[in-house]
Amino acid sequence: MLALAALAAVAAGCGGGRKEQGPPAVERRYENGGNAVVLRLDRERITVADAVHLEVEATAPEGTEIRLPAPGEKLGKFTVAAVRPGAPELTGDGRVRLRTVYELEPFLAGTYEIPPLEVRFGQGTIETAPLKVEVASVLPPGKQKPEIKEIVPPLDLPGLPAWAAAIAAAALVAAAVWYWRRRRRRARETAPAPKPHEAALAALRALMEGDLLARGEVKLFYLRLSGILRHYIEDRFGLRAPERTTEEFLRDLRSESRFSEEQKRLLREFLGHCDLVKFAGYRPSREEVDQAVNACAQFIAETRPQEAERQPVGAGA
Repeated sequence: MLALAALAAVAAGCGGGRKEQGPPAVERRYENGGNAVVLRLDRERITVADAVHLEVEATAPEGTEIRLPAPGEKLGKFTVAAVRPGAPELTGDGRVRLRTVYELEPFLAGTYEIPPLEVRFGQGTIETAPLKVEVASVLPPGKQKPEIKEIVPPLDLPGLPAWAAAIAAAALVAAAVWYWRRRRRRARETAPAPKPHEAALAALRALMEGDLLARGEVKLFYLRLSGILRHYIEDRFGLRAPERTTEEFLRDLRSESRFSEEQKRLLREFLGHCDLVKFAGYRPSREEVDQAVNACAQFIAETRPQEAERQPVGAGA
């Protein structure tokens, strides 16, 4: 396969969905016009040693740019331990669906609230209602709020009073939970994040190794192909390519000095070809599919950081 061979050559010079679960404990749906948002929580009650998973699913007519929340390190009182975005999906009725799962960790026991979230659809938005999660202590019920009695004269008895032992146990449990989470978070932080060109080429390689084309899902293939290049442009250059229409992006591209005229022409042709398949029902030949994949890989290879460009690149790139 020509496209896969070219992609492998580029990746050689660069290095290196949704998890199926049981039914959610909470599910909320919001609609506005032709757009919809669904929130799913896997649990309403957890302990301080657990995490809760929030899934945000957005559905809109094809051609609508969807922007899911990016909460940063905190979401309400929760710590955002991980964000797992999914690939765009076609629903089969002229609509596109996008999902992201957020792993949220508490710190202390109590009632937590996931604040309202805003999902953007082109120029419109949908705002969700807050969700509550109960977080329980890992201590036995009788030890969570130890009663502190009045001071009495010291007694020559071995060991600690019951209330002091309970407080010490609570402190030890809190310290153990903090240490376990700190180690897990440090392990995630020490693993270097892939560079934009590495992540894009890995996604492109996974797309080519999948079976979308074999199943005849050409439109979904092109939806993901164009999404790979749009997200690479945003991550690499800070341009808001994923949430803009092709027309808006190409208009802004005219004044962009970081791309050569040949690269701008390649982008215009690539995005125009993808839109024909995604929105006009055009059925590309296998040769045209290979050319589109090669164009995506070529643009990524040509716009990598300088240190990456000094690495050897295969002749097929």
